[in-house]
Amino acid sequence: MQLPRLLILAGVAALGACSLSTDLPTTRPLGIVVLTDTVDANSNTVLSPVAHFFNGQGVVVPDSHIIVDSCVVVPYLADTGVFPYSLFSPLNAGDSVIVQTGGVTASLFPVLDPTTHLATGAYALQSVPSIPFTPGNAVSVTVPGATGNGTYPPGAASAATSVPYTVGPINRNPNPDSMTITWSPASGNGSAMVFAVGFDTAATGSGNPIHLEMYCSNLDDGVANIPQAVARVWVKALPGPRNLRSYRWQTTIKNNGAAGLIIISQHNEYAADAP
Repeated sequence: MQLPRLLILAGVAALGACSLSTDLPTTRPLGIVVLTDTVDANSNTVLSPVAHFFNGQGVVVPDSHIIVDSCVVVPYLADTGVFPYSLFSPLNAGDSVIVQTGGVTASLFPVLDPTTHLATGAYALQSVPSIPFTPGNAVSVTVPGATGNGTYPPGAASAATSVPYTVGPINRNPNPDSMTITWSPASGNGSAMVFAVGFDTAATGSGNPIHLEMYCSNLDDGVANIPQAVARVWVKALPGPRNLRSYRWQTTIKNNGAAGLIIISQHNEYAADAP
């Protein structure tokens, strides 16, 4: 599951916008470092860190430490693409951004637009597609920065990262007054959870199934209480797989002088059918 449900445009009624956190200041330069771990073809957990530096006016960056639990049924959204960084003025943050974790040091280099060959404000790995990573290991980021117009200042931050988790069995025929989703919570405070479970219900006229999604955003306390209205739709689902997409996410926020440096760690769990 990708990041757009965490980074949103202010003034847009994006899903989860009011449920994930209070807003951070958005009228200053922002540096967003995205740490989403994946599993490679050899079943190794790896990290492909990406950093974005841009003028962040109109961007809301939620804080995983402060959210309000919510759960709704919406049309099935699947993964919604990438946040439109190209809408914002890119900033030069220096020659390379250094990322360190678990004894590994990697450099992120500026990403150029393939057509114009101009800097996009993004920084990514170039010589290798990913680096070895153990979820939960701390990650340190060092930004060399630059000076002059259209630049981002020097800065550094260290962040805890999201640890793996296990989702408990989700009852397919629950009592609508007491339905829950459970999982193994992280120790300590600071992380949050998102569950997006896709399912089909019968159409009333066309005969084609309606694809829906139970979308829940919660504190990482191990239990999500499902509202009665959501549970009543859930129990009407047709037989068959219910695709589970979920993630644990954690933000580290540091004021970097006149700029903001935010590290967002995300660990995904998928299942073709909800447990």
